[in-house]
Amino acid sequence: MQKAIIDLNLNAIVGIANAGATVEKHQMLLDLPEDFQPADVAEWAYDGHSLVHDPAAFLKQAKAARKVRIKEEARRLIADTDWRLNRAREREAAGWGTLAEVDAELAEREAIRRSSNAAEQAIDALTDAASVQAYAWTVDVAVAAPRRMTHKQFMARFSDAEIQGMLKAFGDNPALRPWWERFSLARDISLDDAVTQSGVQALEAAGLIAKGRAAEVLAGGAAHG
Repeated sequence: MQKAIIDLNLNAIVGIANAGATVEKHQMLLDLPEDFQPADVAEWAYDGHSLVHDPAAFLKQAKAARKVRIKEEARRLIADTDWRLNRAREREAAGWGTLAEVDAELAEREAIRRSSNAAEQAIDALTDAASVQAYAWTVDVAVAAPRRMTHKQFMARFSDAEIQGMLKAFGDNPALRPWWERFSLARDISLDDAVTQSGVQALEAAGLIAKGRAAEVLAGGAAHG
């Protein structure tokens, strides 16, 4: 008669043996339940007295294990981009590259993170262990790169006449002065930042740039002569 080999450290079946078989010190032989199916061996657990069939517990365990692997897979994918991100940052710092190149790498890394998070949520929705164990994920969440630029690149979007008018007005306009001071202290400018957008729109409202120019500047329009 066959017996289950129980690992007392894991409280799980680790094998099947004939009665009288020799097992390790941390193991024991136990009669197999009548409804035991070898294909479902992972769903059985030893509760200290007998073997208990608990598919729900196994499903929970399978989900936790698959999530751990997803995190590790995502970590490796991100680590593979380290050299490209470092290169982009060094090139930007030296003036050979742009913030756009840095942000493209950051967006790729963020896409990996968001895709792995979505994969973990998909795992939670699965209802059987086989599907959980077979689940494969890909980087399929699109992430747009932030639109950042240096002060010089941002100011190049305005004409000389516009810049002269703005600099003259900032000293007398209490509404625009805080925006200009914040802009002056910022390391870089994000066209998607609400403060940047409201400030450029305020320039248009104050008549310092022509009607429609705010949209052009924020969309990447060139300076007017």
